Amino acid sequence: MSAAVLSSLMAGAVALTPKADQTPKKITYKVFWKTTAFWTESDVLDYHREAPEIAERLVVEEYWTETGAVSGNKFTCEDFALRLLCEFASRRGLPVKLKTGVRTYRNMENYSAVEHDRYLSHMYGFCEMVMLTYGAPDMQRIGENTLSVEAAEALLPGDILALALDRSNDVAHHVQIAVSVNESSIEIRQGNTKGISVRPFTTVQKWLGSNMADPQNPGYAGMPIEKGIYKKAAAGWDYRNECTGSAVEDFLKQFLLYRWNFMEFNK
Repeated sequence: MSAAVLSSLMAGAVALTPKADQTPKKITYKVFWKTTAFWTESDVLDYHREAPEIAERLVVEEYWTETGAVSGNKFTCEDFALRLLCEFASRRGLPVKLKTGVRTYRNMENYSAVEHDRYLSHMYGFCEMVMLTYGAPDMQRIGENTLSVEAAEALLPGDILALALDRSNDVAHHVQIAVSVNESSIEIRQGNTKGISVRPFTTVQKWLGSNMADPQNPGYAGMPIEKGIYKKAAAGWDYRNECTGSAVEDFLKQFLLYRWNFMEFNK
């Protein structure tokens, strides 16, 4: 890590002592992956270029569980979006900073036993930590986590489609990730949620020890990654889920569109 990168990280995440205070201070970091560079426009272009490949790898990837069984990836919708971002950023040593209603998370941050001891120091640990509190509405923290994309025609692979306009308060409750965009179609991949994922049901489940939002919990509600496609129609964009067969006419009008706020991650 260069001195410039470290200095910037320290200034952004640590309360520095006055210059007149020459007493050494010990700072302990929780490092999920080392930040060795900052996001540039070139990195952003590469993210959009590589997002489809990362998404497809996550679709087919398998791993051994603690019990010795072979399993595929399962995600809730926002967790899939988060994992795709972190797969790209961690391999390049790029920072990720995401805000939820609980706190702001960074891939390198001041160590706290309460916050960090249950999570291993790698990309998967960071994802599990953030997934616990990051929800679809956090995609709407414009200027912090994301930026708005004004029209479907401006979408790029890796951008976020947030289902929100079907509710009176316009709060997102489901997200998809674009993997291919052209003038006549938009292909997406998405995680999804099994079971009932609204209060008070989720609160009762937590009381019983089952947390649908926690990927470390047996009650985690993530599902295998699904494929879908929007096709330009005479009126709007019609949608079909290629895994379930469900279809909705003019479905895209119910979505708000976002892009990760990459440059904010540098701060």
